[in-house]
Amino acid sequence: MIALVGTLGLATAFSQFYRNSVGVIATTLAGELELTAAQLGTLSSSFFLVFALCQIPVGIVIDRYGPRSAMLGSAAFVILGSFVFAFAQGNGSLLAGRLLLGIGCSTFLMAPLVIYSRAFPPATFASLTGLQLSISSLGNIGATVPLALATEAFGWRAAFIAAGLGCLALTLAIFVVVRGPAAGPQAGSPKETLADALRGVARATRAPGFWRLFLIQFSSYSTFGLIIGLWGGPYLAHVHGSDLQTQGQVLLAMAVAQVCGMLFWGLADRIVKAYRPLTLTAAGLSVALLVGLIVVGHRLDTFGAAAIIAALGFSCAYAPVIVAHGKAMFPPALTGRGMTLLNIGTVGGGFATQWLTGLAVKAVAGSALVYPVAAFQLAFGMQAVLLATAALVYAGAPDPRRAIG
Repeated sequence: MIALVGTLGLATAFSQFYRNSVGVIATTLAGELELTAAQLGTLSSSFFLVFALCQIPVGIVIDRYGPRSAMLGSAAFVILGSFVFAFAQGNGSLLAGRLLLGIGCSTFLMAPLVIYSRAFPPATFASLTGLQLSISSLGNIGATVPLALATEAFGWRAAFIAAGLGCLALTLAIFVVVRGPAAGPQAGSPKETLADALRGVARATRAPGFWRLFLIQFSSYSTFGLIIGLWGGPYLAHVHGSDLQTQGQVLLAMAVAQVCGMLFWGLADRIVKAYRPLTLTAAGLSVALLVGLIVVGHRLDTFGAAAIIAALGFSCAYAPVIVAHGKAMFPPALTGRGMTLLNIGTVGGGFATQWLTGLAVKAVAGSALVYPVAAFQLAFGMQAVLLATAALVYAGAPDPRRAIG
């Protein structure tokens, strides 16, 4: 079990590293390759767009061919994308690398969760999800101080070459370690035609409360990703005058806080035994912290702003509860498709918020090389409104672990 969970956790860690790696090197990329704020937003969000588009076919592949085959097939795209990104000479080739990375990483969370749902008792699913996401947060950590130090010492290109070689080693580990009935096609289920598989996708969207959960998925992770994956570094640099190492340290604190939050909210799920109260508490705290960052963040010193950012890492880490809530809605034959559909919300939110806030920052900052405080306040304000709205909608979702609702 240790080898299995460790290997699957590292797969998701690679996904987290790649999706959030633009944040700490954003100012470096902008200076070296002359990228605008809008281009940075598009570059970071492109990963999420293609990742989201892949989720429906990924769900079908997982259910029909098994999560192990899905992960092995997609790993080749990760390796290729890492090298394309590393050797990019402009915005176009950077985008190509990010798109390949998004395709490749699209199986690296849902496939492990399907394995857990098949191999372990339902009562342990939220805790295993929390453990999986905690291990995967090593990728978030890797995208902060380690990437900043590697960029300063060897350059960002060398860092992505090393990451590609690391993913090659991970692929071999998946081939050796991830085996057994839970890693293959669903045992005892009839073979579906493609039309049947697509009808299963439609059935999954009709599960009670599906769209309410989709919206909270759309807004929850994107809150974390907006800071650590895109605007956290530029905000610290342009508003607080932080150098690359300080940016990495603050974002590292956010990533470590997320690890603690994943474990906390996953454990709290087993104690409270209800999904809605935990999710609404965490979402409400996240909105409050975003408002704090907007209203007083620029008036504080770097330490004060860093404290708010780190606290956001903790408050946004309630994914184990949302994922467990989503899993409870679907029958076993639709688990892969249902969970990947909800994951479209997660990565779709990352795409939409980063792309739109990139346009918003560009609209306020214009051609300025140093973005004004108002640009970041607008970006964070857009996210706070989205998350607050999603929490209000989610409050009406049925909770299968409560006697009422």
